[in-house]
Amino acid sequence: MKTLALYRGTHCLVPQVRHARTWYRRLFGLLVLPRLRSGQGLLIEPCASVHTLGMRYPLDLLFLSGEGQVLGWREAVPPWRAAAQRGARSTLELPAGTLATLSLRVGERLHWRPIPDPSPIRAANGDLR
Repeated sequence: MKTLALYRGTHCLVPQVRHARTWYRRLFGLLVLPRLRSGQGLLIEPCASVHTLGMRYPLDLLFLSGEGQVLGWREAVPPWRAAAQRGARSTLELPAGTLATLSLRVGERLHWRPIPDPSPIRAANGDLR
């Protein structure tokens, strides 16, 4: 799974975001991944609505347009709920409490930068794969 970082201008807002683009990754989202820590997120694309069915902790949700424009957000969405944003192309799932620290504004543009894989795999001979 590709890893990205979310930026406002030159300031990094979320340094480690996994990008879920396949049907399987979008369907199961965080249910098959370790619990998010501070500075982490899961970007689901395409996605205008999410559910927290089966989750054991609340999430902050950030809805973005295809151009990275902030369309809206929901804070501390508890387990067993759903949330949607009309016109959203992607949804960023974050640990609850993250959005309160970001000072976002509806309409502002954010952008993504790829980051190197945080856990490279070494072959038996020691070479990176």
